[in-house]
This record gives sequence, C-alpha cells and structure tokens, in this order.
Amino acid sequence: MTKLWADQPFKLIPTPTATETEGLSKEVAEVATEMCLAHNVMVRNLNAIHLQCEQVTKPEDVTDFILFCQTSLEEIHTHHATEEDFFFPQVAEYTGEKNIMEVNITQHHAFEKGLKDFEEYIYNATPETYDGKKVKEMLDRFVEILVVHLSDEIQTLLALDKYGGEKLGPIWAQFNKKILAQVKDMHRVLPCALGAVDKTFEGGKHNFPPLPWFLPYLAKYYFARKHKGSWRFSPCTMFGIPRPLEFAKDVE
Repeated sequence: MTKLWADQPFKLIPTPTATETEGLSKEVAEVATEMCLAHNVMVRNLNAIHLQCEQVTKPEDVTDFILFCQTSLEEIHTHHATEEDFFFPQVAEYTGEKNIMEVNITQHHAFEKGLKDFEEYIYNATPETYDGKKVKEMLDRFVEILVVHLSDEIQTLLALDKYGGEKLGPIWAQFNKKILAQVKDMHRVLPCALGAVDKTFEGGKHNFPPLPWFLPYLAKYYFARKHKGSWRFSPCTMFGIPRPLEFAKDVE
C-alpha cells in the first residue's frame, strides 16, 4: 500500500524545455523557470490540502491543518498581489506594451472568488465547524483555473524575450525582494514554503530556491517549531525531500 502524493490531482507545471528556451536570453529562461518552480510550490500545498482534508478529523489535528491551509493561502495571496502591484506594471513599462499582462490579470480575477470564498471559510473555521468534504469541494471550484493561469504565465514570460530579455532579470530580483519584504511571520511562511519544495523534481536539476545552505536548518530547528504540528501536512521535508502525506488515503 502506498499513499497518494502532492503531484496530483492538480498537475505540476513542467519547466520550459531546452527547445522552448533555445535562442532566448539567459535572463528570460531563468525567470520563466524560477517562476514555474515557485508556482509548483503553491500547487503541491494545494494538492496536499486536497488529498488530506477529509481524513483530518481529530480536534488537535484539525487545528494544525487549518493553520496549514491558512499559510498556503497567504503564500498564494502574497505572490499574486505582488505580481499585480509591481511585477506586471514593471513588465508593461519596460516592454512599452500597456496591456501585455492583461490576459494574466484577467485570469487572476477568474479564480479570485473561489480563492476568497475558501479564505473566508478557513480563517473562520474551528475544530467544531471544520468540514473536510466542504474544503475539497471549495478547492475543486477554483484550483484547476488557478493552475491553468500558473501554466499560461510561463509562456507569457518566455514571449518577453523579444522586448529585451536582459531587462527582465533586475525586475525579477526586485519582485522577489518585495515578496520577502511582505513576510510578516517567518514562523508561518518559511516552513510552509520550504515544505513544498521538491529538490528531486525533474531529476533534481534545479537549484531552487537559491537560498543560503543554512536556511533549511534554521527553518527546521527554529522557525518550524512554533507551529510544528502544522508541517505534518507538508509534502516535503524542510530540505526538499518528498515524503508520504500522513493523512492521505492509501492506494494499492
């Protein structure tokens, strides 16, 4: 017997292939790849929620799981808000195309209501009111649309090369700095994010995220301790090693 893992039911996004990036600037290829890997962190956490939500029933487990759901949502919210407030406008400015990211912004709005509904539910949930079946139903209303957006955005980034790909690198660096600057509680955000990084993805060829070697240790032995029960639901260790989902169903 094995357990379902966080590469389903919502599909992870493959990074751009050598064929797709052939002839493109190094900056565009790197940004598109890193954005893809960041998107997959979100998808793995959503899959982990989807696969475990109905089996989480004990009050103490529900309390931890609710926080895991909240931190996963906070990660998505910060990412997309920073895109709309900074990254997309910067791309529009350097390309000279005011509406170049309009399709991506429209896609944000397409899953916005479902995301907001789930957010409202999970921030008001208690061990007494929590309903795993409802959680799964709410995810099914918006995650598929979200994943389509996350995938399409990679193609949009690759297409920016014709505007001068070398200009994208500094914007990407600033984007990442702005995301980090918005982190209010590293005890929530860092363990949630690192716990969905799969260092074995696509054969382990990606050095992502590009962090100091000691940070996973700091996350595991310091930041993760405050809410350690919540990271039982993470699909990976703080060091990027995939692990069985404790509350996922067994399959033959």
